[in-house]
Parts: sequence; structure tokens; C-alpha cells
Amino acid sequence: MNTIDRHPDTESLDRLRAGLLDHEPAQKARLEAHLENCESCRRRAERVARLQADAIILQDLEQRLDQARQRAMQVPRRASLPRFVVPVAAAAAVALLAVVLVNPLRQETPAEPQLADSTAVEVPELYEELDFYLWLADHKARTGDSAT
Repeated sequence: MNTIDRHPDTESLDRLRAGLLDHEPAQKARLEAHLENCESCRRRAERVARLQADAIILQDLEQRLDQARQRAMQVPRRASLPRFVVPVAAAAAVALLAVVLVNPLRQETPAEPQLADSTAVEVPELYEELDFYLWLADHKARTGDSAT
């Protein structure tokens, strides 16, 4: 920060936050006075501080994750399944699949097709008044009206 009119650069803000300007009280006082008066520089300094705090938290989480990974790798492995279990399970699955697929094919088909019971029911007369329909057809032919 060369003049009072200029905003401080990020390096100056970092040096102030880290305490590296303690041996230069004049520059430290100018920088702190500028931060008190300049809202944008104050927000920028706070944002950088938050980012660095978040980085510390992430480093802590990363260390805890590494420790958990190391502990997990040190836990003795459980005994695996005996060698014969997997082939027996596969054979049982194939046998079950064969039974499910082949059994419906083996069922006997009846000699005669079974039809639903179709008893003769009296069919209702749909057109009881045939004269009306004859009149209607004749009326349409005479008037040329196909809408009625």
C-alpha cells in the first residue's frame, strides 16, 4: 500500500492478519485505519480469513479421515466363506431357475379346448320399428340433407 488513496493489496492484508506488521507500527496503523473506513477492503479481508479458517477445518477433516482409514486397514479381515459355498449357491440358483422355467412347460395340455359356456340367449330385436328407418332413409334422399 503505497498511498492512503489506494486500496491495500491482498499480500498486505495477509501480512496484517498473520501479525507480520507488528514490527512496522506506522504501516499497521495505516492499514487498520483504512480497513475501518473502507467497507470493500474489510469484506475482502474477512472473506480471506474465512477461507483460511475453512482450509484449516478441511485439513483437520482430512487428517481425521486418514486416521480412520488407517484404523480400518489395521482391523483384521473377517474369515472369507469356505470355497465350496459359492459354487453350491450358484448351482442351487441354476436349479431353481430351471424348475421355475421348465415346470410350466411340462404341464399337460387338455385334449379338447375348453370353451366358455355359451348358452343360447334370445337376441334382442335391435330395430323393432323398421318403418321408421325406411322413412328416415327416404326423407334424407328427398331433402338431400345428410345432417339429420
